Amino acid sequence: MKNMGMMKKFFANYIWLGGVIILISALLDVYYPENKNYFLKLIINILETIGVSIFVAAIFTFASSTSEFINRIQTLLEKIILKRDFLANIDPQAKKEALTHLIQPSASEKNKYPNIGDYYGYFINKTLSISKKNVRSNYSINCRAFFCPKINRMAVEGAYAYRLYPSSNGFNDITIGFEDKESFCSSIRISTPNGDIIKEDNLELKEYEEGGDITYRASISLKKFDTTINHLDVELITTEYGTDHWQLLQFKALQPTDGFRFLLHCDGDIVVKQHAIFVVEAKFNLDVTSDNKKMSFTCNQWVNEGSGLCVLISCPQQA
Repeated sequence: MKNMGMMKKFFANYIWLGGVIILISALLDVYYPENKNYFLKLIINILETIGVSIFVAAIFTFASSTSEFINRIQTLLEKIILKRDFLANIDPQAKKEALTHLIQPSASEKNKYPNIGDYYGYFINKTLSISKKNVRSNYSINCRAFFCPKINRMAVEGAYAYRLYPSSNGFNDITIGFEDKESFCSSIRISTPNGDIIKEDNLELKEYEEGGDITYRASISLKKFDTTINHLDVELITTEYGTDHWQLLQFKALQPTDGFRFLLHCDGDIVVKQHAIFVVEAKFNLDVTSDNKKMSFTCNQWVNEGSGLCVLISCPQQA
């Protein structure tokens, strides 16, 4: 309390001193408006400078002694020195240069393999390129395998759902494709955060031939959505056909995905024969029931592009 009283006394005295000096310089300037005397003009300017300096210094001294000011300065220094928060707001090229200087091979690594720097550079470029891509979260696939009596073939109906986030250039088109002509997308639904819904049924697929392989694809443009929208919720229903007694079900992530879940239920005599998981540097949980009728795959971490799974289902009595 004593220190607080002395601080207030100091603050009050110097505020008055600064104010008096400013007032004196103003009075001199009023009484001698023409400022013919160069020496007097110099004195007035000096008094103005000293008065303003004392006034500002007194205010700053008072503010710097408060806990709020100290905490604010401490937080600012912590962000700059310890957390390096300023690095998040620099332009991509400067960020790349900062990472290149920070993440580079040591001298011993370069002696062992001179081109190891290219390996570091590859991952720096790959990491920074994510801002140009759409990313997805909570990707969920719920599948039902059954035998279709209409065409006497195996079939898998899948319900896909995920949240899509824009890149720095907005939303890219959604592409849906199949390798079999009979397969189709019966419904796609896109929802915005404010509740607007765009729905298309029985999407028309076009035939494409690339390198001898024929695929059937359709694209849904998302350019119509406002660039200020921070995400879209996408849901679609598809049906894919296999052969008369077996089917290979595949999924590969084409975009960085935060969290992935796959559920498969087999009707009738259909069972899971084989499966393979292609996930790198991410923990996942895989469960297959003892009767091979149900399969569950869950990954709650980031799934990189190219990750996925492959499941072979069949009717045992015909395999």
